[in-house]
Amino acid sequence: MVSWGVTETATKQETGADITQQTRSGVSTVLAQLDDRREFPADAIPRATADCVYGRATHLRVPGSDPTVTALDCDAQYALTSASELPEGAFLLSVTIRTADGAPGSGSLPTQQGRLHVRFDGGASLRPTGDGTVLSLWDTQRVAVGVGEPSSIGPAHIRIQGTPAGLATGLSHMGTAHHTLSPSRSHPGQRGHPPLLTTGETTSVPTELANTKPETGIELLVPPCVESLFVVAPLAYYLGADVTVDDRTRVALTAENTGVYHEFGPFPDIQDEVAEMVQRLFYLDCLVRRIDPESDPELLDRCSLDPGAVRSLSPAGRLERYLATPDEAVDTATPEWHLSTHTEPSLERARCLPFLLDTLSLIYLSDGAELERCDLLEKTLSDSYTRGTVEPTAMVEPTGGVGRVHGWLAPGTPIGAFKTTPSAYENRYRYRAKESDKFQLSVVLNDMEMSDERHAVSEIYRAADLPMDVTVRDQLTTDALADVFESENDFVHFIGHCEDDGLCCPDGTLSMASLSESHTRTFFLNACGSYQQGLDLIEQGSVAGAVTFADVLDSHAAMVGTAFARLLSNGFCIQRALQLARRRIMMSKDYAVVGDGTYALLPEPTDPVVVMVSERDGGYSLTCEVMTPQGAGASYDLPIDGKTALNGTATEYTVSAATLVDTLESHSLPVIFEGDFHWSGDLAARLDPEF
Repeated sequence: MVSWGVTETATKQETGADITQQTRSGVSTVLAQLDDRREFPADAIPRATADCVYGRATHLRVPGSDPTVTALDCDAQYALTSASELPEGAFLLSVTIRTADGAPGSGSLPTQQGRLHVRFDGGASLRPTGDGTVLSLWDTQRVAVGVGEPSSIGPAHIRIQGTPAGLATGLSHMGTAHHTLSPSRSHPGQRGHPPLLTTGETTSVPTELANTKPETGIELLVPPCVESLFVVAPLAYYLGADVTVDDRTRVALTAENTGVYHEFGPFPDIQDEVAEMVQRLFYLDCLVRRIDPESDPELLDRCSLDPGAVRSLSPAGRLERYLATPDEAVDTATPEWHLSTHTEPSLERARCLPFLLDTLSLIYLSDGAELERCDLLEKTLSDSYTRGTVEPTAMVEPTGGVGRVHGWLAPGTPIGAFKTTPSAYENRYRYRAKESDKFQLSVVLNDMEMSDERHAVSEIYRAADLPMDVTVRDQLTTDALADVFESENDFVHFIGHCEDDGLCCPDGTLSMASLSESHTRTFFLNACGSYQQGLDLIEQGSVAGAVTFADVLDSHAAMVGTAFARLLSNGFCIQRALQLARRRIMMSKDYAVVGDGTYALLPEPTDPVVVMVSERDGGYSLTCEVMTPQGAGASYDLPIDGKTALNGTATEYTVSAATLVDTLESHSLPVIFEGDFHWSGDLAARLDPEF
């Protein structure tokens, strides 16, 4: 039980609750602001709580992080990221408070967290601050305050037996990450991180996890093969379905008290069929959950969907309704999917599934054709620029799959996809809680002929409107460079050269495999043939980074490096930043990402819109494309008309030269103009008719 109180001198008689002097200060702060405090039944708050107290207030300051607000009337929960006004209704504000086991000052204690809940009635306003949330009620009223039992920070762990049946049990509990079973689960603020998977001799699900498993009435019957389980994992997770291994040859989807019985085709067709169903169900949830003026009434009419009626259905009933929606009405409107991962399924790699599901990645088998040297030349023109002795890396080109971003979780070196490993996802989990709001960046120049890039990227990082400490170092020895990667760094931008046995230093080469451990989250090894060194950094503790496959010209490296730096400091993930940055050169395929390419240095893009511009008679064609691998289901403001667009949507406009220039000048955005990469301000100056 959590002991909590109003002040250090408060007594149980004053509040009727179990209050002691060892109460966490955050809870005490809230209770001290309440008048007429009394004990209250714990079920007044629809969450598991240790104690509950109510009192009267008009204004509350609630300390804590990760605020969410739940509309209890419709069980819709949203992350609170900006000031919001709430209408009449019952609401629940929840924040994270951190505690520790044992006596204060006892040393290295395991950090724990609990959720502090405040139930109130609107109208009201909520405003997040640097250290908490301010709740302002329209009039003085009774509020209830409760706190959940402390738990270890991060998602729960499920131990599964190393069999298809064990994996099926693990997948059946992935849906516990959803905060709601309503269409609002399509919003990223409604989806927590799925439980983590480990393997053992027996399957064991924590009691608290088993008790919160959603009962959706939806079931996936799957053949006893790992390949099928991997492919259906995103569908099982999103639907909150029970997964049952059955003596059958094809996967079937059923829903109780409905007419749903859908049998998928054999391999390889099942991969596309599952992907299409996930996209359909997810998009229709997005469409139904969105409230005017964001909703598309014409599309809702074509799909014969009444949002209110659909939101009132059970998960099984909603599935039946969605599957009956005309294909042609949905297919033409569904935004481009954000992410697919090509993997070689195995029970060992099953521990990666929760991380893939956290990003709502579709999953495909790792089919790919190995590229012959002539194929590679056609794709990269790399022979035209080869200068050194670094041998080109054998590569494969993933086949099939939808999505703007692709990952490769399998043997081989992919073209057009980021190369990831189980270590990358586990390292990402290590960095899930950042201790400081300030970012530590290191720029290392070990080739003085490339000093222009050093100067340009360091200025870009320093100019970013972010709390960054940027350190610039030149000509580091192997020991000094090792110290950089082994020190706490959010990002290291290395400029120099690379040999087969490591990064070049004045006194030799440094192999990343020789590091004791990497404490550098992300990196850019802008050096010839740095691919293997980047992979070694991932195995040593990093999450993701940009690398090269072969020798590149110094001038091209500088162009890619500066563009990458600007995109990264504007919130783009590693893979999207490199995809855009390498458009500046012809040999773009010689740059790649290793590790989890969906990882961003910043928590989220400040503005993830990419603008595509081409000339048209009398003006310009402008397409605003919104795509972030971490933002599935989120909406973003467009720079043209201020309207919002769903992640994955491309919105087209025809504008005059003056309107285009004005738009580019008023926003800091990456722009693709006639196929080439520009930054919006630079292109505006070039196109300004008055310039």
